[in-house]
Amino acid sequence: MVSNNLTQRTERDEIVRVTSCNSEWVIDEAHKLYLRVPRGAKTFDPKALPRDLWSEFSHFVIDDHRSELIIYLNAECSRIIKAHLHSEDCGSCGDERRDVSTIEMSRLDNEALP
Repeated sequence: MVSNNLTQRTERDEIVRVTSCNSEWVIDEAHKLYLRVPRGAKTFDPKALPRDLWSEFSHFVIDDHRSELIIYLNAECSRIIKAHLHSEDCGSCGDERRDVSTIEMSRLDNEALP
């Protein structure tokens, strides 16, 4: 788990919040669901949102060394989402780069999915 102030864990709710360069990720570990919202969106209670706004996942990893959030969408680990973790002095993002900092990939063909 990343130890910066941009990753927050609420044990009571089993919710992990992660900030990437273009999104806020809300991860419900207990129910294997995640929600992606634009970074800087209005604060909300994730438990109050309808189930159909959430997406399922198999597991996730926060890679401190590469500064990445990796969400594995299936148990075979053949579909993944990668997002670059944002930091206070982030040199990886900016308005011109926000649209490319999160991608879904298939490990079968090693290409980004549409």
